[in-house]
Amino acid sequence: MELPGKLLSRRGSVVTIELESPDKLYELDKVQDSVITLNIHDGRSVSPKQRKFAWAIMRDIANFAIGGSDADYEQKIYGYFKSEMSIHYGIEDFSMSDATGNMSDTNLLINTLLEFCLYHNVPLSKRPLDHLDDPAIARYEYACLMNKRCVICGLKADHHHITGSKVDIGNDRTKINHKGRRLIALCREHHDLFHHEEKERMAEYHLQGVPVNEKIAQIYHLNYW
Repeated sequence: MELPGKLLSRRGSVVTIELESPDKLYELDKVQDSVITLNIHDGRSVSPKQRKFAWAIMRDIANFAIGGSDADYEQKIYGYFKSEMSIHYGIEDFSMSDATGNMSDTNLLINTLLEFCLYHNVPLSKRPLDHLDDPAIARYEYACLMNKRCVICGLKADHHHITGSKVDIGNDRTKINHKGRRLIALCREHHDLFHHEEKERMAEYHLQGVPVNEKIAQIYHLNYW
């Protein structure tokens, strides 16, 4: 069954929804103690900033693949990633148009494009942190850490423990439990910068750090147990 409504608030994992048709509340009696899937429809239109950034990344992929920018090839790249949106996220007929596109789906496309670029070492003409919306930054942080690429500049990187997750002097990093400690991927230059200006740069770039999971622990050879 589908019961349209408006999200009023979220408190932790508890959400409050106002149904468009309160008279259908009795329908909920049929699904008590059942698992419910919450489908969110983002009514916000795609922003010009998002659209320009997505096309800039696709031009970068074209430059990397064929040594130049070609409108037909960029459209082929767009078509490929539209298929990926359908396969991986169930978003049929993805669009970045004002009429049918939305911000959340376009953020998913941008993150998918960036993850492709990180994995294949595609040079980017624009710095992602200057163009990503806040909800998309956390996923980009994770992708950079997984691919050992600096979250600031994209160069080869190592992990940096942020404040609250640092390893105290005298402790063996290979023996302490890193589970849940928060890391970000930084190149040598930005790693040195963060040792002096971590709070300021974290705020500037809207970074949160990534909690260590088993995959991250394996990539960086960190103790997880």
